[in-house]
Amino acid sequence: MKTITTVLAALFALLSMPVAAETIASPARPTAICNVAPPRSYIGYQPRQPADPLVARMFAAATDPSSDPALHERLAKPTSVTWLSAMNTLVFDYESAQDPQEIAARIRSDPELAALILYLYPSNSASKACFAVGLPVPDQFIREYYHPATNHYYMSASAAESTWIDSGGAGAGWVRTGHAWTTRETEYCDSPANFSAPVYMFYGTPGIGPNSHYFTASAEECGYLRNTVGWTYVAAPFGAGRPDAQGKCPALAPVGLTMLYNNRAAQNDSNHRYTSDPAVRAEMVAKGWTSYGVQLCVKANGVP
Repeated sequence: MKTITTVLAALFALLSMPVAAETIASPARPTAICNVAPPRSYIGYQPRQPADPLVARMFAAATDPSSDPALHERLAKPTSVTWLSAMNTLVFDYESAQDPQEIAARIRSDPELAALILYLYPSNSASKACFAVGLPVPDQFIREYYHPATNHYYMSASAAESTWIDSGGAGAGWVRTGHAWTTRETEYCDSPANFSAPVYMFYGTPGIGPNSHYFTASAEECGYLRNTVGWTYVAAPFGAGRPDAQGKCPALAPVGLTMLYNNRAAQNDSNHRYTSDPAVRAEMVAKGWTSYGVQLCVKANGVP
């Protein structure tokens, strides 16, 4: 029998493998919270009896949902599946924002699927394991943009996106405000040095929600928004720390970004602005925006 360490090692290696071709099926029911370790969400399922016909049925349902829609639903609608023959393990991939822990709980609650489980590995628990000495987490640079015609603000976290916006790719009228911050890419290890959780980005659902983006570092809020119709999940484009209950940021991410809201939900024109500048905060509040205090914590003001 393969040891759990051996199986986990194989699953860690799987993170760097290309994902299998995705199946075509209706979207899965969003999990109650979001995956704390995007961009990959998967479950490793090691059966007690690899030759059990149910294993072949699960592989077939994940490969072609139309072959067994009910079983595909019971498996929480994986987007693809890989069979690790050396480990006798099925690896089910899911939409990146889906919480593997919740999906694992769904599978364990299914009597037939649970009876066959030898080991079940949610990816966001496996990826929390850390080496004693890891590679430094790269910095990321956030730049703020403003669109005067709509009075909307936006944060870009990649040089490629900023170039695209500057060239008019997002539409005419977007200008840099001059405000920028240094943060880090998302970090997944549970350690004192870990201050960089994923920041989830949403866009107003076309025809329903506002023409605006929203950022949150809360996996719980992310899950809530994914279960509404007004906002559509986009990605987790950068990492940031979260303040404590008193609004204080961690030592390695000492710069707090206050979130301001324009109070235009009734007009379906919601927009949020994030700032570390007390003068900007005061200016926006004077214009009628509401301050929700520090919501994100970053490494430093400005970019190199």
